[in-house]
Amino acid sequence: MDLLEQFWFGFRGASRQMVWLVLPFALFACAAKPTQSETNKQPVAEKSAPETPDQEAVTYKPLTPELVYYILTAEIAGQRGAIGIASDMYEQAANSVDSPLLADRAARVATFTRDRARINRALSRWKEVDPNDADVQIMQIPFLIDNQQYSEAIETMDKAIALAPEKTIPYLATFAKQLSEMEDAETALPMMRSLQSYQEQSADTRFAYARLAAHYREWALAHAELDALLEEQPKHEPFLTLQSEILQRTGKPEQALDLIANVAKKPDASAELRFAYGKLLGENGHADEAKAVFEALNLENPDNQDVLFALGLLALEEQDGDTARTYFTEVLRKGDPAQQVGYFMGLAEEMSGNYDAALVWFASVPAESQRFDSAQARYIGLLADQGDMAKARQHLRLLRQERPEQARELYIFEASFLHDEGLSEEAMRVYSEALTAFPDDFELLYSRAMLAESLDDLTLLETDLRRILAIDPDNAQTLNALGYTLTDRTDRHQEALEMIQKALQIKPGDPYYLDSLGWVYYRLGDLEKAETYLRQALAVQDDAEFSAHLGEVVWVQGNRREARKIWQQALEKYPDNDILTETMERFE
Repeated sequence: MDLLEQFWFGFRGASRQMVWLVLPFALFACAAKPTQSETNKQPVAEKSAPETPDQEAVTYKPLTPELVYYILTAEIAGQRGAIGIASDMYEQAANSVDSPLLADRAARVATFTRDRARINRALSRWKEVDPNDADVQIMQIPFLIDNQQYSEAIETMDKAIALAPEKTIPYLATFAKQLSEMEDAETALPMMRSLQSYQEQSADTRFAYARLAAHYREWALAHAELDALLEEQPKHEPFLTLQSEILQRTGKPEQALDLIANVAKKPDASAELRFAYGKLLGENGHADEAKAVFEALNLENPDNQDVLFALGLLALEEQDGDTARTYFTEVLRKGDPAQQVGYFMGLAEEMSGNYDAALVWFASVPAESQRFDSAQARYIGLLADQGDMAKARQHLRLLRQERPEQARELYIFEASFLHDEGLSEEAMRVYSEALTAFPDDFELLYSRAMLAESLDDLTLLETDLRRILAIDPDNAQTLNALGYTLTDRTDRHQEALEMIQKALQIKPGDPYYLDSLGWVYYRLGDLEKAETYLRQALAVQDDAEFSAHLGEVVWVQGNRREARKIWQQALEKYPDNDILTETMERFE
């Protein structure tokens, strides 16, 4: 269920931007302790709010003119989008009075500037004013991780949990998010395991570790941790949900469904667990059952956007564009926090034959949406399907102007798009234009070389591939591509052999390189070596072209029955492969 798979890890995890200018102005009249200068400037007696049995006394301090100026200027600057000025003013305000609340505010505003120096100063001040505030500990963690101060990050996390144990779960979520942005699991996962709470076998921390392991696709680690947790709490719904997702991702869909089906069908099952069950049903082709689950959830809570979205996707799966549009319209009416529904509205309109409306929806998807690229591709493809290629290409040119940081990718997309539409010469011009802007880009050079091969321009192919090798002599993919082309399209077989052998030295066992080596030995007349390497390639990976090559070598050796068997078996798996059918026709 492809459309549902697009949704599960996108829409539910969408984050809303913080609106930071929302705290009441009176907040800053509340200070834990006035500075000496503040006391001198305002000889007004302190007043305390009356105490209640459930509330500690709060001491209110009058605002100084200086403090009022800083805060007003900061608020006005923030409302006008001048975040740097707002941060500077809040920093001065925080430095002028020992107020934890003001230091907190200054630090949170500073984070929006993305200026490391500003943020560090604000955090240092907050920590100085209120060293036992757990939130300031948490806010330091991203910067400690960025600076590779991993031990300090772990100690800071331990301290935050110790200071505010009631916030353990959100703090763990924040910590896991930071760790998930690291490049490798080998660093991130041990950091989670090093937390004091993990060592003490905290279920919350072990669950956070399992989620992080799943993020890194360390399925075995996540599965083992969850097995242990489920032995302790066999009906704990979050544990069941994550374990079922892992089983699904590791190719065990029936086990995934069996794990949560009985619990999800009980009257007291939570909406979250039933949603997870509906998701699994949808992903595994049980569309009617999934629909029944989501419709029941929708009756209970008609405002749940996740459920409405899922029902819309199921309608798309059923090719019911009108029903899908109805559900997506409801999601839009309720806010669409992920800003991706416009893309699916476009799909629904396209499915219903409303192409103009579909174009409008695809064009409306904002650049910050995760569906933006897909929407642009669909918009351009729909224009091309309607015969308006000029408008499609003009749109791509405008995108390159508006998004220069993506110009390279947009050039590649346009060239590939034109090639798929049969406009290879136009695609070649796009690649050449792109290489003017990015002259040494490997992907552009390689892509133009492959297009040149299809246009029989072997001179350009070799020029581009040798340009890559001049910069990176050990580029195995390029060595193999040039070696194979020289094998297949020229008589420079000895030169090709050396390139392919070097590629295999760099990346031993690669099936494509083994196929190339077998093919060059075939061209050199060494049929025994050719067969050996081609069989090795097929043993590593089943591939129609490998089979075509091996069958040809075996045929030339005189074993025609074996050759036919190799070809026929491949043809059953790959009936539309041109190289395979051409080879069979040539020898039969």
